[in-house]
Amino acid sequence: MPNNFAYLVLFSWPVVVFYLLSRFRIGYGALISLLGTYMFLPANMSIDLPGLPDLDKFSITTITIIFVMLLKKLPLGINSLPSIYKFILAVFFLAPFLTSITNSERYLHLPALSLYDGLTSSLVSFLYFFPFLIGVRYFRTEDSHIKLFKYLALAALVYSAFALYEIRMSPQLHNMIYGYFPHSWRQQYRAGGFRAVVFMGHGLLVAMFLALGVAFWTAMKKSGNQVFRYSTNIGLIIVFITLVFMKSYAAFIYGLFMYIVIRFFSTPKQIQLALMISVLFISYPLLSAIGLFPHKELVALAESINPDRAQSLDYRFENENALLAHANKKPFFGWGGWGRNRIFDLETGEDISVTDGYWIIILGTSGWIGFLSKFLFFFLPVWLVFKQHKNMYFRDDSIRVLVAANALIVSIILLDQLPNSSLSNNGLYWLLAGSLLGRAQELLKSNTHLIDVNEHKKSNDLKLS
Repeated sequence: MPNNFAYLVLFSWPVVVFYLLSRFRIGYGALISLLGTYMFLPANMSIDLPGLPDLDKFSITTITIIFVMLLKKLPLGINSLPSIYKFILAVFFLAPFLTSITNSERYLHLPALSLYDGLTSSLVSFLYFFPFLIGVRYFRTEDSHIKLFKYLALAALVYSAFALYEIRMSPQLHNMIYGYFPHSWRQQYRAGGFRAVVFMGHGLLVAMFLALGVAFWTAMKKSGNQVFRYSTNIGLIIVFITLVFMKSYAAFIYGLFMYIVIRFFSTPKQIQLALMISVLFISYPLLSAIGLFPHKELVALAESINPDRAQSLDYRFENENALLAHANKKPFFGWGGWGRNRIFDLETGEDISVTDGYWIIILGTSGWIGFLSKFLFFFLPVWLVFKQHKNMYFRDDSIRVLVAANALIVSIILLDQLPNSSLSNNGLYWLLAGSLLGRAQELLKSNTHLIDVNEHKKSNDLKLS
């Protein structure tokens, strides 16, 4: 049960966001606000207001940002989107209503959906999507992109201090400050020690944040940009060591993989790998449904390394297949909320499903239309960079390094939605995907402008001759 201080922090947070937006302007102010929200506000807690959707820390932050932008008569950034993104956004808004219409009947002991459920789902989805627009509009220039990486690298370093404390002393900070523990205590105990939870709600979320931090530090080092006055190696080593102590196999592999790829691979190779990972994610549900994904082979490989992990992996795949079969009963728009996407024992009514991966949650609740309209916002910027990076104008290699790293990071965020749900209710990662799109647009625009200038210069030279 949250204490009074937890409610005080949530209710007073809009004042902090308003100050940050005034002090640092919309772009950087929104980024710092989202970082502060994710890193320090109470997790898995919401405010239930009558007649309105429940408000959690990210939705409160986004509502405040939107309110300030409307107050200052600033455009929300929808016009910055290419036509295809506007179409997907329209589908993104309409899909929850169609989900409600196609789920007007009860499912076992669960209620039918109403148009109010569709409206609520659509509004909440927009609040988590909105930082994508911030990324597109305010983090498209070279300077803003460098600062984006700098702020996120520093944030990972700061969080390492809190994480190391909890790894040594046990994850108690959230309970000490906000009066409750946000998740299962048992899930934070691994290999004779603890994972840090801090204020993110789960150790896996902290581990993923640190894995991305490794990528930000590596990209800053390779691009030659300073994060602070000390050596970039210091920050990178501290964040990486903390990631190792987090005892999360997946996050460790992500962090090590991104370090190796960013540090030693060429930028075209990085972009190709980012696309391959993104394609794997988008195609995974279909490959699983038709039996082409090598689930059994992966379990056998895990068996040769760690039998306990193999058993866990096999159990996860069995749950996924059962949930996928249930989702395919309503393939287009899904089952909606209230737990209708889950599987229940017909005799006892007990929930017998485990939904870890965000992909199966979205596919079950929103169907293929909802799945694609959400995740294409992450996939398409990576595709654009892959398709057009030869036509982009990079002033020097340092710019190219950050763009390639951004694409790789977005693809890894997507990949993490297969075993986990780090993207659930997380506007910060939406901003990262938006920044990739905005940066790609800006680089293509710069190249077009450069071509026009050269053509004009050639024309003038011919006239003079």
